Amino acid sequence: MILSLSPGKEPMYKVDIRHNMNILLPELFKNNGPDKEDYQLIFSIVDQISADEIESFRTAMQPILNPGTIIGFSFTKPFGYNGDFFIIEKIYQNYVSPDPRYKKWDEFFHTFPAAIAVVNRKKLAKNILADLHLQSPNNQGEVLILGSGPVTEVNEFMIENPESRLKFDLIDLDKRAIDYAKSKNRRFLSKMSFFNCNIIRFNPAKTYDLIWSAGLFDYFKDKHFVYLLKKYYEYLNPGGELIIGNFAAGNPSRKIMEILGDWFLVHRSADELKSFALQAGIHPSKIEVDREPLGINLFLRIKK
Repeated sequence: MILSLSPGKEPMYKVDIRHNMNILLPELFKNNGPDKEDYQLIFSIVDQISADEIESFRTAMQPILNPGTIIGFSFTKPFGYNGDFFIIEKIYQNYVSPDPRYKKWDEFFHTFPAAIAVVNRKKLAKNILADLHLQSPNNQGEVLILGSGPVTEVNEFMIENPESRLKFDLIDLDKRAIDYAKSKNRRFLSKMSFFNCNIIRFNPAKTYDLIWSAGLFDYFKDKHFVYLLKKYYEYLNPGGELIIGNFAAGNPSRKIMEILGDWFLVHRSADELKSFALQAGIHPSKIEVDREPLGINLFLRIKK
């Protein structure tokens, strides 16, 4: 289905918001969601919404703003917070609801550049673990993951490298995330230790070759970001690396995430991330910023 203002015309992306809510959106719901040719129009509608139109738009979108869709799961927050382990797992697994009312909406969600970037960061994590596995003496190495969530990147790495002797300490504030991760990783629990606590209060009993956090620091204020860099840098082994992910300031999915998903992040630039490391007392030669292929997820990389 192609949405347009009148029959026979191509989609028009500068259209009246009230018309969208009263005419176009009901057509989408009658069609059980958007077809691929409708995606750009939906993005355009969201980009044109002003602050005083957001609640009306959300009201019009109520048929899908429930946990049955991924975007509705984000909006309703059944676990009480943004970006919970279960929604990240749905993104990693390219989950699509079997319910015909929601299937097309989930397919649409997976085309968000931000969703693609999340999958890309999982691939990056696996590559980093593979490098550590190869470089560590006797394939041994200690890894700490802050905000570990579903632990899917480790699970997939271990499935592909069952002989690996890497050991993992995994911290998450949500006990449900830990329970889920333990169940998912039953085969590998001898190589994993879980800690149900706040990373601000956690004090490791050892040092690490890699400290990784993909999707946690873009919920922190600047001062907490700097404090945690300074804290965890001290727990790196010589030659070890601290890698912190953060959504980039130019995230093209930001508005649709905030309006439909009620999902807010602290977006930052590469220069901001570098400045945090400098404020934490890290020498400039030890600092670089990497990114996944879309450039939407940035990664502050700090060597010891």
